[in-house]
Amino acid sequence: MKNRSYLRNVLGCVILIVFTVTVMWTGNAVAQTSFGDPFEGNKLKNSNWKWQNEPPTWDVGKTKKDYLYMDCEPNRNIWTSDASHFLYQETDTDMFDVETRFFARWSTSSAVNGLLVKSPGDNNWVTIKFWAQGAGPKAVIQYQRLGAGMGPGDVQWSDKFGDFEDVDIALRLKKEGDTYTAWYQTAEDNDWVSIGQGTFGLTPPLWLGIYAGVAAGSGSLEVEYEYFRDNMNPFPVEPGGKATTTWGSVKTRY
Repeated sequence: MKNRSYLRNVLGCVILIVFTVTVMWTGNAVAQTSFGDPFEGNKLKNSNWKWQNEPPTWDVGKTKKDYLYMDCEPNRNIWTSDASHFLYQETDTDMFDVETRFFARWSTSSAVNGLLVKSPGDNNWVTIKFWAQGAGPKAVIQYQRLGAGMGPGDVQWSDKFGDFEDVDIALRLKKEGDTYTAWYQTAEDNDWVSIGQGTFGLTPPLWLGIYAGVAAGSGSLEVEYEYFRDNMNPFPVEPGGKATTTWGSVKTRY
């Protein structure tokens, strides 16, 4: 009887250990899931991407090597509603820190692109938007939710963003609970430049990603995104001719 009792106790301990390790391993695997994608090769590397309003013309690596290219349709604004070409991943995370870099060329009175986290349930969002205006060097960076600003004012052109049709900007958005912090960076900036901080509640599940669109009824916008980087969980890839490594430490702008 004592032996049976001893065996039951040992078996119980083994089951508890296996269960605990399994939960920890599974939780760690979920925690390590990355939002990142280097946009290298000829297809999206991250299998979690989905499209809202997929553009008729887009590719990875065909138009420009190691870039995600979008040729945008008219009437794809995001302001009091969202009709943008939006490449997103669904998540219920309470924290993230993501960034992207893009080149933009436009010939229209209004064009938009940038970073977006959206709650379909709330029909609301937080976005850092590059808003291009007119056939010339007119643009601002806006920090917004549906139909309103997040508090910080617009970042005006003021020769910050480069020459017209050669706009090169990086944007970064960090979420900590309901607090969002935004930055931008141009080719001349050594460090991230603060746009500001705002607080806004969004109900999960959330859609997180990048978007673009011609906001006006006519005209053109072409955007080339270089990467989508997850600063908390870098995306693991195997670059050509190199050993498996963490992409975040390999493909970097600076």
